[in-house]
Amino acid sequence: MALPADTAMEPLEWAKFVVRNRVEKDYMNAYSILSAKANRGSVDAEFCLGLIYARGQGVERDFVAARVWFQRAADKEHLTAMYFLGKIYIRGYGTDKDVAKAVKYFRPPAENGDARAQYSLGLAYFDGDQIGRDMEEAAKWFTLAAQGGHSEAQFVLGQMYKTGVGVDKDTEQAVDWLVSAAMNGHKGAQILLGNMFNTGDDVPRNEEEAVRWYDMADGRLTSARRSCPQV
Repeated sequence: MALPADTAMEPLEWAKFVVRNRVEKDYMNAYSILSAKANRGSVDAEFCLGLIYARGQGVERDFVAARVWFQRAADKEHLTAMYFLGKIYIRGYGTDKDVAKAVKYFRPPAENGDARAQYSLGLAYFDGDQIGRDMEEAAKWFTLAAQGGHSEAQFVLGQMYKTGVGVDKDTEQAVDWLVSAAMNGHKGAQILLGNMFNTGDDVPRNEEEAVRWYDMADGRLTSARRSCPQV
């Protein structure tokens, strides 16, 4: 298929751009390019075809086909394909749920600094479904993800330090991680900080500070009667 006349990009790069940015009008052309490139062994094209089928971009959503293409790319050590393959197995999309296999695929991108994969590994060990709970291992991966700026990992890690689950109880670290998550826009962290300062839970009671965090979560909210997930 012909590329738009106004693009100077190489066909594969253009097709990747279309998939990455969800340019719906160009899905058909991108699919044609990616199919041809993937059939010639392009790992990037294989990964993008996996995304197309996983998202239903111009085709019917098909997790079986997505898994096939992600697997081809993962077999060539494409780290992001490994991450998405892990998501398929941990959720049982188009296949039986297999947490051990998900962990196997999450690990390489996690070890290479992918905060999403690090968080997913932490969550797998935190939940313990099929593999057994391991809070210390969960804390290890949540810490790496949190250090990489993953707000949900920062939120969970803050609660772990607050309660002493998987780590030694440490109020200062708890507040630091909750503040990091809150400043990254995590509403649960904003509300939890508001609750803590409003009631004096592990921190000095400070109504002004409580209101500041509540207002960050919702400008209309100043009441402490809010709930949030706890470890």
